[in-house]
Amino acid sequence: MDKKQVDFLTPAALAGALAGLVSAVPFFNCLCCLWIMAAAAFSVYLLVQKSEVAIKSSEALLTGILTGLVASLVNVILEIPLRPVYAVVFDRFFESLSRFMEMPPGWENLTQMRDQGFNLAWFFLGWLFSSIMFSLFGAIGGLIGYSLFGQKKNSGEKNAQTLPQDDSHSQPGL
Repeated sequence: MDKKQVDFLTPAALAGALAGLVSAVPFFNCLCCLWIMAAAAFSVYLLVQKSEVAIKSSEALLTGILTGLVASLVNVILEIPLRPVYAVVFDRFFESLSRFMEMPPGWENLTQMRDQGFNLAWFFLGWLFSSIMFSLFGAIGGLIGYSLFGQKKNSGEKNAQTLPQDDSHSQPGL
C-alpha cells in the first residue's frame, strides 16, 4: 500500500503568513495567540481539503507547529518597520501606568533602551521567544483544527451509522 506524501508546508505557509501579518499590526497584536490558533486550525482545514486520505493527529500537530514558525518569522520581520509605532504605544502605556501606580526606580531606562534602534541580538532573542510561543499555540490550534476538520468525509457511506431494526415491536401505520 503506497501512501501519498502529504504537503504540510503550503497550508502552513499560507496560514502562517496571514497570522504573522495580523499579529504584527498594532492593536490587533493583542490577540496574537488567538490569531495563531485560528491560523493553525485553518491550515489543518486546508490540509484536509487538499489531502486525498484522512490525516492523522500527528500531521495536524506538525502543520500547526509549522504555521506557528512561519507566523513568528513574518511577525518578527514586519515588526522592524513598525518599531516606531510600537515605541509610541509602549511609551504611552508606561506613562499611563505611572499615573495609577508607583513605578520602580529606573523605569525610564526601559523606554530609552527600546528607543535605541535595531539590535541584532534582541532581534534573534525576540524571534526565538516568538517561535517558541507561536509554535506552542500553533500546536494547540492544529489539534483544534484536527478535532473540527480532521476526519475526511467519504460520501457518507462509511460514517453513516445504521441501527439494527427489530420489526417485532413495531406497530402498523394508522
